[in-house]
Amino acid sequence: MKNIKRIFSIILLFIPFSLLAQNSFPLPDVPQTLKGPEVRANYLALHYWDRYDFGDVGLIGNKDISEQGFSNFISIMPYVSEKDKAFDVLASRLVPNSRMLQYFMGLGIKYLAEPLSPVYNEDLYILFLEKIVAQQGISERDYEDANFDLKMAKKNRIGTKATNFPFLKRNGKRGELKEVDGEYIILFFGDPECDICSDTKEEIISNTLLNGMINSGALTLLSVCVEGKTDVWEKTPAPSGWIDACDDKQVIYEKLLYDIPGLPVLYLLDKEHQVLMKNVQVSHIVDFFRNR
Repeated sequence: MKNIKRIFSIILLFIPFSLLAQNSFPLPDVPQTLKGPEVRANYLALHYWDRYDFGDVGLIGNKDISEQGFSNFISIMPYVSEKDKAFDVLASRLVPNSRMLQYFMGLGIKYLAEPLSPVYNEDLYILFLEKIVAQQGISERDYEDANFDLKMAKKNRIGTKATNFPFLKRNGKRGELKEVDGEYIILFFGDPECDICSDTKEEIISNTLLNGMINSGALTLLSVCVEGKTDVWEKTPAPSGWIDACDDKQVIYEKLLYDIPGLPVLYLLDKEHQVLMKNVQVSHIVDFFRNR
């Protein structure tokens, strides 16, 4: 990511973009009369798609042009102050071609909504979707798809209070998220039949810092099997010190309480159940505590 930023800094200051357009994304020329990184970045962002043919369905799936172009567009956003206008331009050109729109919505998920993406940015993802649903002439199907994704992306955002839900604990007693105490709370949505979930669980168990906090009471870990009270969940040993539960009433999925694009999903909450981190990796949580 640092290399990408450095490259774009150099480009913005010195190089005509037309020199980089050969056999790749057709970048616009940034007038040499424009001075300063922010001014040049804004011009680039607003004219970024001028030479891209949104009517050419042959560009759908093209990783060298379309996908790389979108990735680089996102990578220059830290330098752009007119993000709102830039995404409005992109959305307005996508809407007339439903196939192209659906393709770029997929790219939006891949690059902006996936936590492992080097340019992951929920704020930009929401902005992208907001601009799409606001376009005149968008088809009903495309509107519904984009609006659904938008509603899900806005759920349980950082700084908001995590949505309450009921659960069944391993001892047969019922509980609710709002009843869970702890200076910090890790909310772990998973399923024991999910291999990545099992790997993530082992990563937490083997982490000295997190286990020390759990043992001292500074950190509470609530693990929720979102698939319900399954035989595998009942037979899988519960980690020591965890609140091991299941969504036996299936409210998380059925009522769309949380955005769970894939398992596992981890949240970090404070003692007031405010969301501090959303859909992150174990390493991100560890870094959070190490840097405090």
